[in-house]
Amino acid sequence: MRIALLEDDEHIANLISLWIEEEGHHCTIFPDGRKMLNALKAGSFDLLLLDWMVPEIDGEGVLLWVRENLNWRIPIVFLTMRDNEEDIVKILGLGADDYITKPIRQKEMLARITALARRANVLDTEKSASAELKYGPYTIHLKTNTVSRNDDAIKLTKKEFELVLFLFRNLGRIVSRGHMLESVWGHSQDINTRTADTHISRIRNKLGLLPENGWRISAIYHHGYRLEQIDGDEAVTH
Repeated sequence: MRIALLEDDEHIANLISLWIEEEGHHCTIFPDGRKMLNALKAGSFDLLLLDWMVPEIDGEGVLLWVRENLNWRIPIVFLTMRDNEEDIVKILGLGADDYITKPIRQKEMLARITALARRANVLDTEKSASAELKYGPYTIHLKTNTVSRNDDAIKLTKKEFELVLFLFRNLGRIVSRGHMLESVWGHSQDINTRTADTHISRIRNKLGLLPENGWRISAIYHHGYRLEQIDGDEAVTH
């Protein structure tokens, strides 16, 4: 899971990042709200952790921008010293999903992150690891790492399967090329964006993810891709 942390206290930020990395996730630290917003405009994350009082643009400002501008409801957790009831009610009312007061307790924070990610379908769970995921005519068989369309098996390479799974888990959401490369190829791999573009083209053709079939993979300029299901009327016009 790709997590963005807004925290201007370097010691706290590094400690939280360490806890997150030890859980097997990737954490990117932003010391001020403006830097985080610039990153959100160019990239994508699975979950945001926001401190309230930070330089440039505060956590509340970041929250409002995210809810007004991102095309999907990314989970957001506030981590802050402000613990009075009015503040908690306000920030939850503005669209935060959870609120944790400082000092942060490691196990509690990680449990809340896991619960939110599970509800948002951005985290594999024990149940889903042994199940099948269905999206219209497509079935993703997680036990065998295979995909079928109307019960007909589709031959995919290992990376093509992982990319299909990543895109369907993020159905309707814009995902950056960097997010895609990190999730499918691993952030330590020296892979260029042309590799992702080539794999996108292959799975589009193999799965028939085309407007005439009610599906579309759109390239978003300077950002990444979005897989979406389109209605019948829109499909006819393409």
